[in-house]
Amino acid sequence: MAINLVKTVNFGSSKSSLSSPGYRLYNSAGALSGSRVSSGIGEVLTGAGIYSASIHIADSFTGYILWDTGESTPTYASEDIDNVIHTLSMMSASVDFTRHLTAGKWKIDKSTYQMIFYKEDNSTEVARFDLYDEDGGSSYTSVFSRVKS
Repeated sequence: MAINLVKTVNFGSSKSSLSSPGYRLYNSAGALSGSRVSSGIGEVLTGAGIYSASIHIADSFTGYILWDTGESTPTYASEDIDNVIHTLSMMSASVDFTRHLTAGKWKIDKSTYQMIFYKEDNSTEVARFDLYDEDGGSSYTSVFSRVKS
């Protein structure tokens, strides 16, 4: 899932009121990812030389932002971006799945020897588990283990 991150750069007060500060994204191998962006960048506080922008980051992007002042002899600043975004997204999905397994209803289907888990709405199916007895035979009465179907 792509995300927009608000990022700032501090070039210092000697670089206040720049007419065209910008940034480029580079992947971890140093290859340019897209073109230079100079729109949507604003000075956070007049005279501060601190600029901010909402930057679109693709899913699993790992690399860095290279800011520049847009001057004929630009000043540069960089900031790493790693796959924390992707990791947080995966963790969020995992937490949601766990919540669904524990917050909604579950039932055992005797005809299929399966335990079925539902979301909190108690109607949307989340997962099915095959049920087995101690000897590995299908069972719904003497359940010893379950295996995700």
